[in-house]
Amino acid sequence: MSEKNINVKVFRYDPIGDKEPYYQDFEVPFVEGMSAMDALDYIYQNLDSTLAYYDHAGCSLGICARCTGRINGKAGLLCQTPVSGEVTLEPTKKDKVLKDLVMKR
Repeated sequence: MSEKNINVKVFRYDPIGDKEPYYQDFEVPFVEGMSAMDALDYIYQNLDSTLAYYDHAGCSLGICARCTGRINGKAGLLCQTPVSGEVTLEPTKKDKVLKDLVMKR
């Protein structure tokens, strides 16, 4: 049985070192029922530990809404939104980015 991957395009921007925001593509192994947060966790743990996004022990409960982002252009909770196929992950307000998917509150 072949392993299926999905392409995850992630908004990247570090105001300290980047002149402009850009998108970076990652190939992530697909697991049925995975959330956008699961994809980000895989990227951080296996591909690029410089990725900044909001995650905490209570995530996946959908209570705090700190992981709100845009998933394929629609606002939603990264920990609650299932993904498959090609997916683009962005902050909800690009003008308030501290780094990557982390925004000023």
